[in-house]
Order: sequence, then structure tokens, then C-alpha cells
Amino acid sequence: MHGFLVLVHLVLLGLRISAVEHHLVTSENDAWMSVLGASTQAFYALYCVILVYLVQRLTLYRNSIRHQKLTILHDNVNAWSGLGSALQCLWQQSSNTGSLWWIASIATYLGCVFALHVASSSILQLQTFTATTNMSATTFSHWPGPDIDMMGLQWHTISAIVPSLGHFTNGATGNATVNATTFRAECGLLRNSEFSYTPELNANQFGGYVIEPQVSGYEQTTKWSGRLVPPYQNQLAVSSSMSYLFPGPTIVFIVPMSIDVDDSLKSATVQHMNWEHQFDSPQAPIISTVLDAHLIACNIYVEHHTATVAMETGQLLALLPPPVLSPPLDWKAWTAPKGDNTWDIWSPPGFGQYNHIHYKWFVSPFRFGAMHPVDICMTQSRAACYKISLLELYFMDEIGLPVVLDKQASRPPPPSGPKKVLCSRRQFESSLSKIFASLLWTGAKLGSDAGGFDPTTGSTVVSRQVMKWRLNINSWPMTVALAASLTMLVLSIYMSGGIYRQKKQDTHR
Repeated sequence: MHGFLVLVHLVLLGLRISAVEHHLVTSENDAWMSVLGASTQAFYALYCVILVYLVQRLTLYRNSIRHQKLTILHDNVNAWSGLGSALQCLWQQSSNTGSLWWIASIATYLGCVFALHVASSSILQLQTFTATTNMSATTFSHWPGPDIDMMGLQWHTISAIVPSLGHFTNGATGNATVNATTFRAECGLLRNSEFSYTPELNANQFGGYVIEPQVSGYEQTTKWSGRLVPPYQNQLAVSSSMSYLFPGPTIVFIVPMSIDVDDSLKSATVQHMNWEHQFDSPQAPIISTVLDAHLIACNIYVEHHTATVAMETGQLLALLPPPVLSPPLDWKAWTAPKGDNTWDIWSPPGFGQYNHIHYKWFVSPFRFGAMHPVDICMTQSRAACYKISLLELYFMDEIGLPVVLDKQASRPPPPSGPKKVLCSRRQFESSLSKIFASLLWTGAKLGSDAGGFDPTTGSTVVSRQVMKWRLNINSWPMTVALAASLTMLVLSIYMSGGIYRQKKQDTHR
């Protein structure tokens, strides 16, 4: 039986070296941990009881057939009472050489039993580790399909929600790999040699537009007359009429403020507009002030990626192919969109005699979305008033141009004083891209019943990090148990090995 115990420890030692036991993985709960500990201790306790009983009987039997002195036999019996008794007998009989070796052997044997009892609780344990499991999950794409009429969405509702968006979390855990579509804006200043507006005095805000082929895509210059109420100084506004003249995915902002560019580009892109002011009396004269502005045209590109996101927090973990990180960019002149110069996704083409107009859904939330209730008027005429959308206010706040509108702001004085400087091109482009992404996300969340569109369902694989338990053999307790079992084997042979030889000698007598 001692040999079997040594063999068990040698097998466990071999398993520990090869780490084969790590392949034994339990379920995701710790119920087996207490079962394993109790079973191991019970096995060692029961096995050691049997070993002690057998070795004690064999030792006493050997001493009896060898006709030992009564004192030695008495000391041996007392030593087998327990480890404490064995140590006490060893101390008292230190001068008796005949009984000293027997008591020392018994004390060592019982000490090894004690070591096995202590080490048994930690030889086999369940070790926690993090495992990755994959599971299928349903995805909802917030990207509209080609059959969605983007011009027919209720942008009034959608644009009112975007400025108040918070951070939404998910109750799920793990990492998901999904298809991601992002917006990228590329903005520049329109040259007045390519696109210009010349206001007409006392013409009820009408003026002349001149568009060159570089913008319109036609072979000849286009001219026509139209009404334009420019935004007030240090504000900006989206011009739907100008944006519709671009055949590509382009949106145009009127920006009456300073832009950090060199003098040559500034003179090549400045647009001279009129800001008319009239006091409260309708008979008061109209004061006309030149308002220098710039037209910023932004090409909107759509890029497709494969994204890995954390389900619980929504944090983006990886994006493939990775976005190209460009250095800080200075403002430059606008260039036509790269690639196909037509915008045929979700928006209807031109029609009838207005085939030069190219409607675009991403202009609608700015000009036809939810509006601030305060009208900003230049004169007593309603034709000289304009509204600012909530989305324009949100965009101005994102780029560092907060605007507070109240009753006093409805009739601002003639523009004067130094102008504010527009933000960097990178901040302008990233804020605009963020708004377009938020618009589609909100539209998909609302659904078709609430004025948005229904998200497209799909499937993906979610990788979850879960806690599991695997069998582990601890090195130090295993070494102690092996040394104790080997010592017990040697001592058992020493204390009981002469029984049969003694019986044979007694028979010959």
C-alpha cells in the first residue's frame, strides 16, 4: 500500500511536469472546488488511517516475537498513540539506545502522516483562468438600405434628438465583430472664380449667382438670380440652394468670420454680401453693411470597415482597415470629390426643367429640420428674416462657436468689431462627420413608425471572456507529499521487514 501511494505521487508529478491536468476544465461555477478539496482530504485521511493501523500492528507483532524488553514494548505502544506521545517518549528515552531508534522511527512515520494530511488540501486545486468563447448574436445595422427614401424621413424629429444624445450602454458582454460604415468629410474654401454671389441693392435680398463648370459639371457657366439671407457675423448656416447645385456629395456652409489662411487664398475665396439693418420703425432708413464671408464646401465620403466593439460599453476596440491618420491640416481651396462625381445614394436625381438641382438628404436636417423659435431679421420685411436650426446650433457649439438666441438676438445691430476665427479644418470635418453618423443612428433607433427607418438585421460572432476553472497540481505540496510517502515506505520496510525472517529463525529453534 505504501508503494501504491508513492506511485500515485509519481504519476501526479509527471502530470504536473507535462501540464496535462490543465486540459481538465470544469463548468463556469465553483461548485467543484469544494467537492475536489473535500474528496482529496477524505482519501488521504482514510488511506493514512489504514496505513498507520497496519504498520502499528506489524511493528508490535515484530517486537513481540523478538522477545523485546517490557519497557521497550511499553514505549513503542505509547509512541503509537500519536505524534505528541511519540515526541514525548523520544525525549524521555533519549538515553536508552535500544528503544530510541524505534521511537524515532515511529515519530518520523507519524510526522510524515501529518505532512500528508496538511499537504493533501492543496495538492489538487481548481485554478481560475480566462477563456474566450464564441457565440452567435443578432445585429441591427443603423445604415439604411438602398430602398429607403431618405428625403422622406421626418428630419424635423430626428434633428431635434441628435443634440441631446447621451451615451447608451448595452447589457450584453463580450466583443463583437461587425460591419461598420463611417462618414468622412473633406472641406475646403470655394474660390469666388468658381462660385460667386453678388448681392443687388434694394432688391429684397436677391442677388446673382455665377457657377463655373468646375462646380456644376456642365460645359458652360451658369447664371441665375436668387434670394439669399446670409447668417449674422460669427455664425454659420447651411445653404440648401448652393448645396443642391453640386452634382456630387457636397454640402455648402456660409461662414461670415475670419479663417486662418494666407492673404492670397483669402482674397480668392472671400464673398461680399450685404447685411441690412433697419430700426423698429418701418419708415426708418435701411443701413447696408458689407459682410465678408466664405463659402465652405464639404465633400462627404462613405467608408466601410470591419469593427470590433465591446458589447457592454460600446467602445471601439479595433477598426479594419484602420483609418488613415492625417496630420493637422490647414484650410485650403475646395476640390471636386474624388471618383464618381455623382451622388446617387438615397437621393433622387434632378427632374424636369430643374435638372441642375441635385437634392441630398444630408442637407435636409440642417435646413428643414427642427428650428429655433427665434427669427433673426435684418429689416422689417419677413423676406429679410431667417431661422437657425437646432442642428446648426449644435454644430456651432461643437466647433467652439456657442450661440445664445433670445428676443434681443432677433434684431441684431449692424455687424461690427473683430470677427472670430473659425476652428481648425480637422475639428470642422470631424464634428460634421459625427453629426451625420448621429443622424443615421437616431433614425434607425426611431424606426419607420416614428419617422425614421427600420434597421437591417444580421448576425455576427461575439467573443466573450468568461471565467472557468481547470485542474492544477501544485508543485510544493506535491513535492512534500512525495517525500513523505517515500519516507513512510522506507520506514515501514525497516519496522516490519524482519517479521518473516524472525519467524523462520524461531521455527528452526
